[in-house]
Amino acid sequence: MNKSRINYKSSGVNIDEGQKFIEDIKSLTKKRSLKNALGNIGSFSGYIKPPKKYKDPVFALACDGVGTKISLALKQKNLSSIGIDLVAMCVNDLIVSGATPLTFLDYYGVSKLNRSKGKEIITGILKGCDQAGCELIGGETAEMPNHYTKDNFDLVGFAMGINERKNIIDGSKVKKNNAILALPSSGFHSNGYSLINKIINSKKTDRRLQKKLLTPTKIYVNEVLELTKKLKINGMAHITGGGLEENLSRINPSYTMIIDRDKCKLKGIFLEIMKLGNISRNEMYKVFNCGIGFCLILDREDIEKAKKINSKLFEIGYVSKTEKKFIFTN
Repeated sequence: MNKSRINYKSSGVNIDEGQKFIEDIKSLTKKRSLKNALGNIGSFSGYIKPPKKYKDPVFALACDGVGTKISLALKQKNLSSIGIDLVAMCVNDLIVSGATPLTFLDYYGVSKLNRSKGKEIITGILKGCDQAGCELIGGETAEMPNHYTKDNFDLVGFAMGINERKNIIDGSKVKKNNAILALPSSGFHSNGYSLINKIINSKKTDRRLQKKLLTPTKIYVNEVLELTKKLKINGMAHITGGGLEENLSRINPSYTMIIDRDKCKLKGIFLEIMKLGNISRNEMYKVFNCGIGFCLILDREDIEKAKKINSKLFEIGYVSKTEKKFIFTN
């Protein structure tokens, strides 16, 4: 009796297609000038040489993902911006301590590999790396049939940065009466999309709104590092899931972050989603960045100097000392 043979491809994993995708990535990256990376895409690991200017170098590491913003991207059949989101969510965390991003890696997990979609994602990642000044040195593509449902997939990033040990910004220099300044976000960034998806799936929404919700996360690397070079920054926060309260409270738990809500009013896309989903104002501030993507804490006498360096900065509050970690006024 002849028994039909089974192989890896019949189980849903196409090794040949995976190898071709690696060649796609090599093709997308081969024209790029790699300043610090050693080796090529496709090796078992990537190497990086630290820039010589550092006397006592320390490395900073960060990991994050795009989350359920992927669902909206799939609904819109537009994967061009989520690669930028992926890089942004990682490098924006790195610069909170003053680190300069050096390298990036990605993990792309799918049920069935589609090289066209994969190239669209990788192209976005490379755009994000360009904005952040870092290099894509490798990653992992995993084809797992029936593990991810339908066309769904997962996208995770890993970033490494470098800093002088003595220049690490860890919030320890934050003190009473310091000013809290903010940089605007480009939208919802890549947080809270489980709630956003629930709203747009249950309400009638137009393509305009959904397209706007795919605006990529702003990358703050150049703006923030310019400020750290020219000013004494006491603490910083990347405003992600949990909004202002959760992220500002992490800077230095010994102090209270007091925010004037009138200086960070809900408007634009945030107000639109709030009304569409009948979300309370408190819930909006608890879940989303609500228009503020990054915060810096500095001495009050440096406020005007900071604003001259970056005119987008605006004051939203100050540091105090109470039993609470965070207070909203107004």
